[in-house]
Amino acid sequence: MARLLIIEDEAELLHALEQLFVHDGHDVLTAADGEQGLRRFREGRVDLVIVDILLPKLDGFAVCKAIRRGSDVPIIVTTALDDEGHQLQGFSLLADDYVTKPYSLSVMRERVRAVLRRCAARSDAAASPATEPTTAAGPAGGTAASAAECGTGTAARGLLGFGDIIVDTEAHEVLLRGDVVALTRTEFDIIRLLAEHPRRVFTRDALARQVWGYVDDCGNKAINIHVMNLRRKLGTDSVDTVRGVGYRAGTRHG
Repeated sequence: MARLLIIEDEAELLHALEQLFVHDGHDVLTAADGEQGLRRFREGRVDLVIVDILLPKLDGFAVCKAIRRGSDVPIIVTTALDDEGHQLQGFSLLADDYVTKPYSLSVMRERVRAVLRRCAARSDAAASPATEPTTAAGPAGGTAASAAECGTGTAARGLLGFGDIIVDTEAHEVLLRGDVVALTRTEFDIIRLLAEHPRRVFTRDALARQVWGYVDDCGNKAINIHVMNLRRKLGTDSVDTVRGVGYRAGTRHG
């Protein structure tokens, strides 16, 4: 099972989370402030971090920045600050998920399971031998593929595209006009799903089910924030809103 680090200053919640994940078979490290959390993180291998934003000594944003300077470990951010500005700030630090308080233990359990499941799937895919050496720049000796060339004909090579966006599913990268754009794991999963089905409109429930494997109110709110962040990073036309329905790949992007 995984080794989790939980950084939370509410003692009762920290204890409850520790007991929950120990019961699930995980190895759990805990910390009650940001400085202690960073020390615990640096002591050894950690597979996932759950960190609150409003921490004493060093807040959760600073903890995320410090971790991201040398690690791509999955991070789930939690906070009672339920506003879009703080959520966007959390995702801009490449957090993988954002959960607002108060939340139920079952919601956090499902979020952790979903993040670990996606990470395991990517590790398995990375370990599988490739049938054809392909990168975002194309086959060896070739030139970079354009988004127009990355339709269904190249899907087997792991390249999908629309407008100026190329999604390389093998390298787990997204390129905008040839430049790699840093996305969170969840943002990548969303844009990949939209690129795989460019004409399909996904409801928020459908996106949450595809990304996390379940649907709840917190997940639906988080989908909105992830889409906002994708538009900020890839352009406002990268994801279209179909009013009253949901989202689809941008049809005017380019």
